[in-house]
Amino acid sequence: MSGAARRYASNVVSYAVSMRVRTNIAMSAPRGDVRPVVRKALLQLLEPLTAFVIDAGLSAGDLNLLLREASVRSLARRQLENSPRINISGIAATTGIPRAEISRILKQNNEGRRADRRQQSTNRILAAWHGEPKFIDRNGQPAILKIYGRGTTFESLVKSFGGGIPPRAVLDELLRARVVKVLPDQRIQARGYLSGSSGLSLQAIKAFGDRASDLFSTMLYNMRTPETPRFLATVALPAGKKELLPLIRKKISNRSAEFVSEMQETSAVALRKRGSNTVGVTVFYHESTRASHSRRSPTSRTNFRRRPIR
Repeated sequence: MSGAARRYASNVVSYAVSMRVRTNIAMSAPRGDVRPVVRKALLQLLEPLTAFVIDAGLSAGDLNLLLREASVRSLARRQLENSPRINISGIAATTGIPRAEISRILKQNNEGRRADRRQQSTNRILAAWHGEPKFIDRNGQPAILKIYGRGTTFESLVKSFGGGIPPRAVLDELLRARVVKVLPDQRIQARGYLSGSSGLSLQAIKAFGDRASDLFSTMLYNMRTPETPRFLATVALPAGKKELLPLIRKKISNRSAEFVSEMQETSAVALRKRGSNTVGVTVFYHESTRASHSRRSPTSRTNFRRRPIR
């Protein structure tokens, strides 16, 4: 075979390989696939939502169960818009949730739901510390426990109710939540019953659910029906120096209060006639700062040992 013929054959093979690679890429990632962007958007939503879940004393298992329930109920409502009955098999095909679980979710009402037995590991440990006879004192209070050692210790408590989590990791989390106190001689005392939920009032939690739901519903409506969107606008202001933030907050707060008050006066006449629809306006202010990753100081973590150094 001549040199020109070999170069021609090599080019043909390279072209075939290139076309095969392009075809595989096109088949694995079709154009218009929004799922990667959706995953990124959901991650942005779930990070603050997960922080709320943890602060409220719930676990990732609780969030998973609630997500499955929300998926089932959302699809059931969609089906009822176009059909007089719910298609359980259709919901199972869309969500991947077993039909038996879907039926159980649909039979439950909002008031009669069973509480999930899977708690946060820290809360399960604290509950055992307050309720198990082995870990309470004569007065019925949580006993003061040695961290490590034989017998009734914090280590044995975590091994019994921690689900395999190392005792030191549990202790660090309880110290962070300020529900235990370290005493001399490597002993700890329980100061609270539940990890999390500090500073969260019932009114604040309800407002969080209502307002976040309104915001998400409005944004989803605008994505589904861009031809008739509902009003939603955001403006980003360069705050500059930190000293200017209080002034900006005050100005936005005053302007927003005036706007909401004006809307209430404008809609006073319309509100006298009650109808099936409700119209609302919510104004909120938000800040975003760059997170600074500073190194932990050497003295921020106490080195508890199984045997104290003499």
